Amino acid sequence: MSNKITYGLEQVHIALLTDPDTPTWDTPVLIPGAVKFSPKPEGQETKHYADDSLYYFDTANDGYTAELEMTLVPDAVLADLFGWRVDANGALVEVSDGTPAEFALLFQVLGDVKNRRLVYYRCRAARAAQERATQTEKVEPKTDSLTLTIIPITIGAESVVKTVLELSDSNASVYNAFFDAVVLPDSAMDKDALEAALDLAGSLVEITYSVGTWTVLAAAVVAGDLVFDDVDAVQPAIDAAEAVLEAAILALELAA
Repeated sequence: MSNKITYGLEQVHIALLTDPDTPTWDTPVLIPGAVKFSPKPEGQETKHYADDSLYYFDTANDGYTAELEMTLVPDAVLADLFGWRVDANGALVEVSDGTPAEFALLFQVLGDVKNRRLVYYRCRAARAAQERATQTEKVEPKTDSLTLTIIPITIGAESVVKTVLELSDSNASVYNAFFDAVVLPDSAMDKDALEAALDLAGSLVEITYSVGTWTVLAAAVVAGDLVFDDVDAVQPAIDAAEAVLEAAILALELAA
């Protein structure tokens, strides 16, 4: 049964992006006190009219701008996000030329049937707007609001903005470990080049080549097959296996 409604915001985590080319992230860190997340789609619309009607329409997906409202963002998190530092006295030092970090944003929203877990892969935050006001008859907690820019990131063969995951009979292990590490879409892994290299290697005849160079190729084929068949293989491992296999093919020497 599908959800009729979703609501709530909880389990907000950030994971610093350590390598946008691979890509890889640090272990997600929980930030308590989630209040609201408001994403706004970004992307230019293209409209073309012909035959007295809208003939062609397209929208570019340039990600989102968003507001993330938190009860209080911890100083250590602010230091990581903006390139600031926490000094020996425990004070947060706002460094004017600090380099902002990119990060993945992970969180959960509730549903009437199933909860959803989401990850936005490539985010950058502007400095938090922090409201301060005098105390009145009752305590009214103030919040921190981070303005986020969320852009696509290349994962495998796809340009990806976010992933949304609901628990099912087939994804329990991934769902339950969602906040342990940034979850990548498995369909994004591009194995075409590795498959082509394996096909080329398979078309070659062993007796044509020297024993030493064929032995190297055979080992590269075995390793490439293992990576190709691994449903959990990440793109760097796939690319590395293809590179080793290609090098082994190029290094083949004809038998004497």
